[in-house]
Amino acid sequence: MFKALRKQEGFTLIELMIVVAIIGILAAIAIPNFLQYQLKSRQSEAKVNLNAIKTSQIAFQAEKACYLAIPSMGALGAVPAPGVKTIPVGWPNTAPGGAYPATVLAPGQAFCTPPPGGVAVLAGVFTDIGFVASGNTSFQYITGPVNLPAPIQACVLGAAPQTGAVVAPATGFLASAQSNLDGDPGLSTWSSSSDQGSQDCTPGIF
Repeated sequence: MFKALRKQEGFTLIELMIVVAIIGILAAIAIPNFLQYQLKSRQSEAKVNLNAIKTSQIAFQAEKACYLAIPSMGALGAVPAPGVKTIPVGWPNTAPGGAYPATVLAPGQAFCTPPPGGVAVLAGVFTDIGFVASGNTSFQYITGPVNLPAPIQACVLGAAPQTGAVVAPATGFLASAQSNLDGDPGLSTWSSSSDQGSQDCTPGIF
């Protein structure tokens, strides 16, 4: 007698194709959303640091009576460019002799208010106002005084970053952060001001 053959159970090709199609559809929806969420989370660096720069500028102004002009850090920071994905870099060494030390004032110089017969220094570096970013940074930061009607909106310059130039008399200050997190032609620009916390000046652009 022949033993009865055991019935083989399994999936048909059509069933497998349906499962693969469903997985593909879910992936097509989930992956772009995940990438968008990832880029938004990386923008939080600019939001946090611009608020810290705002606090530092206000504290500096309360002590020295002016807002310090701080231009772009250039090669010492993450330099954004259209079509080029910004590479995060560590904040440069702020210790004396490091790449980004505090400004050493010469005899007869003082920040903001000149000493008798001396010279006022109105520009410096972030170390002078006590701001040092922690960890790697993907954004390039700039801050400086402006002479604009109050209240000064953070994104009053739109997508243009603050220049960090000396402006006198000043009614307040602006601080900007720029990066290219996704390598497309657009640059992500965030800003804060003496009257407003950090804002996204280019919503939807990373």
